[in-house]
Amino acid sequence: MDANASKHMRQAITNTRNIIAELDLSDCDVADLLALMERIELELDAHRPNARTLTICLNSLARSLRTEPRARGVCLELDAVMREAGIPASWVH
Repeated sequence: MDANASKHMRQAITNTRNIIAELDLSDCDVADLLALMERIELELDAHRPNARTLTICLNSLARSLRTEPRARGVCLELDAVMREAGIPASWVH
């Protein structure tokens, strides 16, 4: 993954974290989403990020938020960064 894709992915995760703070979600849901984002950030910090792990986590994150109207923008942003990084985006199906 190139540096720009990684940078954009990190920004998308930050934006997602900000939106989650504004949504009316259960504490359990918030904890699950934060754990996903933490896993993504750990993977991005790795010398060679695992594309399969990023694929699973990013799609799961977007899938979890897709029914929240106020999270639509970050879902589309996550989709864009996945495509930029060559990660299959399957969250919309």
